[in-house]
Amino acid sequence: MSDFVKLFKVAMIVILVAIITALHYGTMHGRLELHILHRELYFIPILLASFWFGIKFGLVTSVVVSIIYVPQVHFSNTPQSTTLTIGFQILIFILVAIILGYLVDRQKRRQQEVLGIENMALLGRAATAVGHEMQDLLAALKRLAGKGRELKWTELEGDFEGEMARLEKMVETLASFAPKESVQLFSYDLNLIIREKLNEYKKLANKAGVKLEAKLDENGCPSEINIEKIGGVIDQIMKNALEVTDAGKMIQIRTHRKGSYCTLEIEDEGPGIKPEHLPKMFTPFFTTKKMGQGLALASCRKVLRDMGCDIQAGSEQGKGATFTVTIPRESSGKPLAVNPIATVI
Repeated sequence: MSDFVKLFKVAMIVILVAIITALHYGTMHGRLELHILHRELYFIPILLASFWFGIKFGLVTSVVVSIIYVPQVHFSNTPQSTTLTIGFQILIFILVAIILGYLVDRQKRRQQEVLGIENMALLGRAATAVGHEMQDLLAALKRLAGKGRELKWTELEGDFEGEMARLEKMVETLASFAPKESVQLFSYDLNLIIREKLNEYKKLANKAGVKLEAKLDENGCPSEINIEKIGGVIDQIMKNALEVTDAGKMIQIRTHRKGSYCTLEIEDEGPGIKPEHLPKMFTPFFTTKKMGQGLALASCRKVLRDMGCDIQAGSEQGKGATFTVTIPRESSGKPLAVNPIATVI
């Protein structure tokens, strides 16, 4: 909705309230049927406000209408001037705004969800096609690299391998947007995955001059996960955290066991995320990095949701950011990854 359309609709609601109020107060001692008519007319701006703008604006409009409506009715000598009748009418104004506003907001959320699913499906098909082309290109480049080694082009070998690794990462990221396939989930302790990776993270943190602290749930976090995929997600979030955290500051990794879910939190002390950027953090191709593609975090969310997990970002600008991964707890119906024989059987 454009700003002009919003302004026009707000102006229309204000004008309607003003006209109805003029009629309402113009019949201070008028006939009862006129009071009833004006009372019913007040529902028009309330309904329009709720329908156009949702529950918040509709509720504000109903409160304003109630404040305007009460004095005239209270001081008029009509059967509807009793305190009980006035209170009931105000309650009706507010309930109408809440119910319609809630339904409108819910419908808008559903439309956004459907649109998001459609966009992800389109992206998935495009990513699949591009990914196949890039895989062919990658295979050709690897063959050329092999020939280059035979010819001993040692000067270019380091740069070439770096670019190859970067291209492989892009292929892997694009492939994650392919339409959802069944993912093999195992019962595995999330803490074990983190402990296995901590030494690597500590080396990277020490190299960057960053402190790394791990606070893992003492009771463990047995979860239903694909070990390789969840590991890749953790690696990506840690990589981002290390990139934005200055030397001397800290990154914390925390796990919590809560009811039917386990949560993983990675908190950095970087510059934080601007409030207007938070809703877009997992949107494909949105990035605040100069050389970024805007696919890494979107890919993480896609991978997690394929496993029945999810991820959220929270931040206070200037005070760092926290990425929270929510993972379903284990169930007896999943194979145990810690027992290879049971897994094979």
